[in-house]
Amino acid sequence: MKHLILIMAAIVCLATSAMAQITDTQTLPPALWKQGVARCAHYTAYAKGFAKRSDEMQKRFPQGYYLDDLNEVYNNQGQKWEKIYEEFKKADGKSGSIEDLKELVTPQVWKLVEPDFKKFITDHPEAATAAVPAADQPQDEAAEGVQADQDGNNTAEIAPEPGRHRRTQDSAACTANLPLWLGILGSLLGLCALLTALSNRGKINEMKRSFAREIDRTNANLQEFSTDAADQMKALSIRLTGKEPRPIRKEEPVVVDELVDEAAPVADEPAIIEETVAEEPVEDEAEEKGELMTLFMNKPDENDDFTRVSDTLEPGNSIYVLDTWDGVHGKFEVIDKPEVHRFALMMPAENLIRACSGNAIQIPSGTRIVTDRPGEAEFIDGKWHVVVKAIIHYEG
Repeated sequence: MKHLILIMAAIVCLATSAMAQITDTQTLPPALWKQGVARCAHYTAYAKGFAKRSDEMQKRFPQGYYLDDLNEVYNNQGQKWEKIYEEFKKADGKSGSIEDLKELVTPQVWKLVEPDFKKFITDHPEAATAAVPAADQPQDEAAEGVQADQDGNNTAEIAPEPGRHRRTQDSAACTANLPLWLGILGSLLGLCALLTALSNRGKINEMKRSFAREIDRTNANLQEFSTDAADQMKALSIRLTGKEPRPIRKEEPVVVDELVDEAAPVADEPAIIEETVAEEPVEDEAEEKGELMTLFMNKPDENDDFTRVSDTLEPGNSIYVLDTWDGVHGKFEVIDKPEVHRFALMMPAENLIRACSGNAIQIPSGTRIVTDRPGEAEFIDGKWHVVVKAIIHYEG
């Protein structure tokens, strides 16, 4: 906001300076004309060798000076100054433009007057509306109330109204400075429009950031839903393709019983059928089931492969326990021990997310980890790889 205020002030100053410039042919307001005549007189005296320097005059008259002001300063110079004063006093009661001022002095003197006078106009735009000192008013206006006619009779004329001349000057000054005020007003209106645009831009950016945050939250929810759905699809695919060993073994006796029921009308070989039903599933189950193997594993890496596998529990390393019957397929879950839970919950994002899913598992809301459904892993290329994540929640 501070920078905007500084910019506004600079633009107003530039507008004031630009509008304060007066063309050489434009008629000067009375106050400025008298200032110009006084400067011509001052630099003429300066050329004669007895005037004061311009910086001294600036200090003495910071708001500008008139011919009578110079008369007070140079009245001790005698006839040298009186001649200059009388010469420029004739032009002081007139009016004109900068070109008319130029005709009052020699070219050498005008080279000094012109930059000083134009700088004064730029630095003091208010001088255009300044009132002319009373001492500079013509003294013969009051004497014009009576005029003799051709017959020698005196005819009284109506004296001008008091202040009429001043009102005329003020009106002319206001008319001359109208473009200046219009320029300042236009600059202020432009700055107001700029401030409004900047304010609206900030609101639009805030709306964009809010919309982006909503999109990020929606994407995170969709990602979590997609992960859970993928885990469910993997589990369903394994069951449908027969990769899960235990559900297949439970269904095999049912299939055999159905085959036996279909073969029941054959009455000559009842003993053989019963022997097949009773013995063959047991042998197949024993061969398929093999020996139960329990393994203890650390967290998975970025490829979803368990990084450290051991047949014994290793405190500070083991987080999951996996059971396998064939050494190829297995089910795992989080070890149900308080010390393991404390170790895993120290960094849940690193220890749990690659092998487990659940509702807000990134932010632990308890001290105990409960496995709702075991995960599934396969032994691929010498590593146990997570196929289906376990589903967990927190308690305590």
